[in-house]
Amino acid sequence: MVCVDPRVLDPSFAGRVLDESFFADLPPGVDACGENGEFHTFVFDGPIFPNAGSFRRRPKVLRDGFWFCDLLPQ
Repeated sequence: MVCVDPRVLDPSFAGRVLDESFFADLPPGVDACGENGEFHTFVFDGPIFPNAGSFRRRPKVLRDGFWFCDLLPQ
């Protein structure tokens, strides 16, 4: 997860990988796909990719009212 709307989700969600624990921790009423703008994601691995993307997380920052976890290529 690269961007979180703090009006809906705790900033601690920024930087998390979408796995079973992520979905279990979502509060009631939050769309699991982020379709209401609760969060934005970055896809770095999956069956259509020949290799997983390699990146490192930057410290979380608050910009324009949203929490971001910027990623840099490795």
